[in-house]
Amino acid sequence: MPSDQERQELLNWGDKERFQKLFTDQAVRSYLFLSLGMGVIAFSLPILLVLAGGYEGHYSISYFYHVSDLCQNILVGSLCATGAFLFLFHGLSKTENWILNLAGVAAISVAMHPMGEQCPVDPVGGIGIHAASAILFFACLAIVAVFFAKGRVRYIIYPPKRRRFILAYNAAGIAMIAMPVAIFIGHWLGNRGCENHWIFWIECAGIWGFSFFWFVKTHEYRLLLGVRLLR
Repeated sequence: MPSDQERQELLNWGDKERFQKLFTDQAVRSYLFLSLGMGVIAFSLPILLVLAGGYEGHYSISYFYHVSDLCQNILVGSLCATGAFLFLFHGLSKTENWILNLAGVAAISVAMHPMGEQCPVDPVGGIGIHAASAILFFACLAIVAVFFAKGRVRYIIYPPKRRRFILAYNAAGIAMIAMPVAIFIGHWLGNRGCENHWIFWIECAGIWGFSFFWFVKTHEYRLLLGVRLLR
């Protein structure tokens, strides 16, 4: 007579083991593709906006929201997708996971609270929800890059490769935190960015720093787990 546990089993032992291995392999690959996807979306965002809305006259990536419906869809879609990905991507500790979740909320908040003016009247004295959300987003990812990602890298036994990963994560973190700081300093010095594209390129550096972080993370996980993305 079969036991209660045997009655609850839907598969025999051999099939269950086979499906568990298959699901584990696919879950790992999905995790890596999720990480890679965030990097691709971030890297493509400034390029797609320029292709869709032009370069001259648009001095901030955020201002592309007002250029055309296509630019608005690209900007809002990319930010919302990034926010959703950050929720779906689980960090390897509870603290890291909560920081990624907070970054996801911030990314969606950036999309839901578009910039109102291309040249803020008082960018230093009165920061809006859009700018505050962007700063929070980059600060969260910089913290993850500098303080959490390197914790796993230290287990790599080959010193040169370990150092390269540490340098890469530090570079990504510095780029992400330096972007809002550089824009704030520029405004504080009186350069509103309405006569050149310095804000646009600083924002690109921060966004591509975010993209670089996810490319490095994908490469790290692929090497540590011995997984090939394409097979």
